[in-house]
Amino acid sequence: MLTIIWAALAARRAQAAAVLLLALLASAAAAAAPSYTVAAGQALWRYELSTAQPNERRVRLAEPVEYAGMPGDPTRTVFADRVRQLTPAGFDVVLGAQSGGVAAGRAGRVTSNLTYRAGVCERVAVTGACPRATARGQVPEVMVSTHTAARLGVGVGDQFTFGAVPVRVSGVYQPLDVRDPYWLGEELIRPPAADTATTSIPGSAEDAIFSAESSPLADDDVILSRSTADLYATERLLDGRSVPDLRETIAVLERDGGREGYGAGNSLPSLLDRVTLQRGQLADGVVLGAGLLVLLCWLVLFVAVGSASDQRRPEQGLLLLRGVQRRRLWALAIGEHAVPVLVAIPLGCLAGLAAADLLAARTLPAHADVAVDATTIVFAAVAALGALAAVLLAQARMMSAPVVDLLRRVPARVRGWRATIGDVVAVSIAVGAVVQLRSGGSPSGLALVAPIAGALAAGVLLARVAMLAGAAVGAALLARGRTAVGLALVQVARQPRFRPLIALLTVAVAMLAFTVATSEVASAAYLDRSVVEVGAPRVVEVDATSRAHLLTAVRAVDPEGRFAMAAVVSGTPAAAGTPLLAVDSERLATVAAPHPSYGASLADIARDIHPPAPGQPVRLRGQQLIMALSADFDAEIFGGHRVRLAITISGRNGTRVALAREDITPGRKDYDLQVPECAQECRLVKIEIDAPVVSRPLTVQFEELSTADGEGESVVLTGAQLADLQRWRLLDTDDTSISTASGTKAALVLKVAEGPRARPAGVGVLDSPFPLPIYLTRSKGTSLGGSHPYDGVDGTPTNGSVRGLVDRLPRLGASGLIADLEYADRLAVASQNGSEEVWLARSAPTDVLDRLREQGLVVRGDRTITQVRADFDRQGAALALRFNVFAALAGVLIGAAGMVATASAEQRARVATLVALRRQGLPPRAVRGGYGWPVAFAVGSGALVTLAIWLLTRGGQRLFSDGRSPVPTPDWPTVDRLLLFAVPAVVLFALTAVVLGRITAASVRRRSGR
Repeated sequence: MLTIIWAALAARRAQAAAVLLLALLASAAAAAAPSYTVAAGQALWRYELSTAQPNERRVRLAEPVEYAGMPGDPTRTVFADRVRQLTPAGFDVVLGAQSGGVAAGRAGRVTSNLTYRAGVCERVAVTGACPRATARGQVPEVMVSTHTAARLGVGVGDQFTFGAVPVRVSGVYQPLDVRDPYWLGEELIRPPAADTATTSIPGSAEDAIFSAESSPLADDDVILSRSTADLYATERLLDGRSVPDLRETIAVLERDGGREGYGAGNSLPSLLDRVTLQRGQLADGVVLGAGLLVLLCWLVLFVAVGSASDQRRPEQGLLLLRGVQRRRLWALAIGEHAVPVLVAIPLGCLAGLAAADLLAARTLPAHADVAVDATTIVFAAVAALGALAAVLLAQARMMSAPVVDLLRRVPARVRGWRATIGDVVAVSIAVGAVVQLRSGGSPSGLALVAPIAGALAAGVLLARVAMLAGAAVGAALLARGRTAVGLALVQVARQPRFRPLIALLTVAVAMLAFTVATSEVASAAYLDRSVVEVGAPRVVEVDATSRAHLLTAVRAVDPEGRFAMAAVVSGTPAAAGTPLLAVDSERLATVAAPHPSYGASLADIARDIHPPAPGQPVRLRGQQLIMALSADFDAEIFGGHRVRLAITISGRNGTRVALAREDITPGRKDYDLQVPECAQECRLVKIEIDAPVVSRPLTVQFEELSTADGEGESVVLTGAQLADLQRWRLLDTDDTSISTASGTKAALVLKVAEGPRARPAGVGVLDSPFPLPIYLTRSKGTSLGGSHPYDGVDGTPTNGSVRGLVDRLPRLGASGLIADLEYADRLAVASQNGSEEVWLARSAPTDVLDRLREQGLVVRGDRTITQVRADFDRQGAALALRFNVFAALAGVLIGAAGMVATASAEQRARVATLVALRRQGLPPRAVRGGYGWPVAFAVGSGALVTLAIWLLTRGGQRLFSDGRSPVPTPDWPTVDRLLLFAVPAVVLFALTAVVLGRITAASVRRRSGR
């Protein structure tokens, strides 16, 4: 039998080579899938780990009790030993200790933490030296930040006290990279308070004060410290572990740490959730792409081997007539095809590894090793064995056919339910997949294969139509004398094996076009979402002392408003309430990135949210305010209920309420208020009378407001100016009123009705439109011209007047509102709320960050549309799309190989038929046709199938790892990129058909002598 099998392989070398090649391709595709998935999973983990927030990367263990003494190195303590025992492999441990308290120097005091933390000296720039260990009786050494040193008024070599302990400054530090996870976000390098001046150096006066490894005190009980251990996740964490195993490891760590009383602060599961989600999406996409390749390989083998088997039917019939048992024929068939399949398994593993390695190098966001493991070998073996099964299935009909049927030159047609069962199954699966996909939700289960199932179902149906149409049209053309075309169509229609070939080519064309179209739409969707979510080509997150400081600094950097805009963002679209975007509206249209999904032009928005101000701001300059007022109330009836004057001012360092030194008494009097922040300049926000209980009606006349400094007094508002009611906005219209004083002395009169009051009564400066004009997204449901509630830039609940409706807004997407930042700041009565940002156009100079720092802004983050766009490209869904494009391109090559394999199997019989016709006078040009018509049918049907499955499934495609985009995805891809891939595929098929036709023509000419 072995000799016969070897002879069969030698006699049918072409078919054996085809089986070997296609089985190798199937094995390679199956092997590449798990190899690429594992490598891409590692790359995703490394990328997510590198971009995660500090708290998402660490687990903190803290000793339950405090110990006396300076915070020092806990390396040699029982706590450190136990932490080492608890720490799983893959974590880096940073030991430390800390004690909270108050530091006092000659210039001021500050609440901070005295901290020991291993490795701090390598991450700071130090003026002086890092603290060293001291002996008992010596003054301990510490290292303070630039801001802390300035607040305390100390330098290198100076002393201050922490609690009751004197310490000496050995060095003043600045962090090298405040974004390093080592700093624990803002735990060690604190952000500046809203009412404090800052510089371009990150941090504040409350930055951590670092101690040495060991500094015993004369009285250790003066300071109590607690040891801590921060366990940082590293890239090694997933080595040899799956994500579920890692979750179990972390759960065990938390459990054992809890038993020891250490606790476990842990945000690592949120990072693992993202990695798990993206890995799942990646695996689904890769398996679908590889599965399509394997399926196409099996289909090609089925078609090619089935065609070859039909040509050997008479040979099989003669063997059976001579008494050869059918089981021996099956053994010969299995042996003949098992040999190339077994050879294909190791070759397929190597080829799959090479393909996965190439893809990984080209597509992954981080380096990852590609290796062959047991899973790779199993997948390759399954694909190869499936190829063997396809080969045997293609021969099953011949092996079981009666001898009479085998001796016929033309096989009997399959009729009845057997002829349509495959079509019914394919269509049923496709319908179920499309229905599940269009039912909504995230694609899963059968919905994931909807495009492939739809292409297969449409391909087999259109192939059947092509066969019927080819027969009818071919017969009509022959009747009219169009021999070449008519004969080619009839030959295609009369050969059953051309039908699966047409279906194969249709699926290859459709899946290439669909996959490229999806990739192109995804690329456009990534860019669209990046534009909307970032808002401008570049957005820099900063710390400013106030909104006024932010506006002033940005305008100083860009006086002409060509490339920079100040913005404040409060809230997020996912949070309750209405997120707010406050912008310097005069620069909005110039700096922000436009997008059609907004539903309105940025210029229109900027114009409508910044109408002319109803009045001018009241500017103050001086360290003291003096308000001359007359009060009319019965002091005896008021009893112990105080009446106080409060004036809210807004300066460079924020907004605050200044209270008069004395309570208001009946009669006329000047009241002083200390406002040191107004020494440069500040703005008057509102004037209030704070009287929690008004026992009788209260009347207050504001007669004059002036400022004072060392050089004298200056009148800011005269009585006549105060009496101008156009300047003021009544804060509470329910039980208060304003009027002007009659008589010789003009004044503003505030009348407060009797009763308890939950908030002060007063007036605000009418230097901004009120309610604030806003543009609102339609998703909020408020109509044009209505009033919409929201939290202002200071977090105070207020209402806005809806001047326009939009579909989306920059930075906020489909939920939020936009207002003018300067007007919003004028209406604010409290300090910071939200994220302060500087939006930059593409024309911004390269040194713009340095210019911002020179204006006192602290740069905390920097992102661009290009960076965010690249981040989407590094997600699991995008990586799966890239693999699918590769799979679709490989599918085109498999389709061309299928044409060659089918032609090779039918070459002898086809040439014999054409030689006979040629001798009977068939024109030479008629023998070249036949192979081009399956290509023409497949290209046309492939285009129709692509259009059909695109219309049915485009809304359910998974483009983003975090769900559906808040920005509408494009409905159609651009034609140029689609043609860039589709045209070469069609040309390849056409060239293959031409070559096969010329080979046939040459064989006919050689055998016929014509």
